[in-house]
Amino acid sequence: MKIERYVFPPFTVDTREGNLRRDAQDIVLRAKTFAVLSHLLDRAGQLVSKDELLEQVWAGTYVAEGALTVCITEIRKALGDDPKQPRFIATVPKRGYRFIAKVVSREENTQRAQVELLSPAPSTQHPTPNFVGREAELAQLHSLFAKARDGQRQLVFVTGEPGIGKTTLVETFLFEVRSREEFGGEEEEERQNSKLSTP
Repeated sequence: MKIERYVFPPFTVDTREGNLRRDAQDIVLRAKTFAVLSHLLDRAGQLVSKDELLEQVWAGTYVAEGALTVCITEIRKALGDDPKQPRFIATVPKRGYRFIAKVVSREENTQRAQVELLSPAPSTQHPTPNFVGREAELAQLHSLFAKARDGQRQLVFVTGEPGIGKTTLVETFLFEVRSREEFGGEEEEERQNSKLSTP
């Protein structure tokens, strides 16, 4: 199935809509530049040769390698990526490029499919199927976040022994926040909080 949506926080790429977003902000890319980014995402973690990119993006049309270089430069500018210390796209000298950031989720057609074990696409589901027993802590993070949005400054530490799920807790919280902001899930948050507070 064709992948239509990639999430690599704080960015989301929707190949069906031809859209790149950083959180809730749209970032405009030229069509060819967007096509290069989409192909790199489709092969995330793998070396993609320059020849492959030229063939896929400019199929049947001869263009100089400089056209690809321009696209890569535009992508890096859009993502705020430094070619000397890349977080998203690494250059493999004389060979090609590799998308090195973790693509935490993908969406296939209209169904969201978990690709990595880190987390799903933005939704009200937890990032991993083993996330249990931390509902109270998660509710507390949401409560503190609500206070922060109301202007109450806070400093929050998530502590504990190694392996007890601190990272999963924080990732779950972050994805739920992004999901609610994107899809308007404030009512769902209130329902979850009231459910947790009910004896």
